[in-house]
Amino acid sequence: MVTMEEASKEELMRRIAGEIILSESPGRVMRKWRALFELTQAEVARLMRISPSVLSDYENDRRRSPGTGFIRRLVQALIEADELRGGVQIRKYAIFHRNLSAAVIDLDEFESPRTAREVISAVGGEVLAGDNLLDTPVYGYTVIDSLKAIKFLDAYDFLHLFGKNPMRAFVFTSVTRGRSPMVAARLYPIKPRLIVVHGPRREQVDKLAIELAELENICFALSTLPTVEEIVDGLRSLRKISQ
Repeated sequence: MVTMEEASKEELMRRIAGEIILSESPGRVMRKWRALFELTQAEVARLMRISPSVLSDYENDRRRSPGTGFIRRLVQALIEADELRGGVQIRKYAIFHRNLSAAVIDLDEFESPRTAREVISAVGGEVLAGDNLLDTPVYGYTVIDSLKAIKFLDAYDFLHLFGKNPMRAFVFTSVTRGRSPMVAARLYPIKPRLIVVHGPRREQVDKLAIELAELENICFALSTLPTVEEIVDGLRSLRKISQ
């Protein structure tokens, strides 16, 4: 009988492989997942029994698209390397999909990273904390209606949101003062790279939220764009740039 842990790991492996296969730039996706698993090219190449230069050529799209056999070996190497370290990244990313559409307005992944600075600029943001983190790489974003999240999502859903990919930006709309998103981030062990709030004016943002962002070393910003639609359009423009 297949355990939930094994099934979850298999789902993660299929997701990584599928993302590589369907991408117009498979090398960038390969490099992204290696970075998310916090592995060097040498570590992955050793487990794949290839030279680091071969893996580098694929990651930089200097070779033709990898075949399914190569992709399978790459994904297996990522999983094996992480299991040797205790399976931290597997537990972080191998969470079964849940329907979060009641609160999630939009989400996407970047094939190559954008910086926190670029994301903040795309949403017309003003930095409230974490000026030293503006060059932090961000691999995706999630736009969340904070009122619907409070109403419809449970603690496990929030864990899924924060844990799916911590190297991403979370944009919370319908915010009054900005404290709740930062309290949630503080409670969960997996921290997003960037949190943006939309709704309050600068003087209305809770000082505690800013203090928590500084304490947790999270870049924290306020979007000044008039509408949520403009926020989504700005974030989607970054997706196009990364392709």
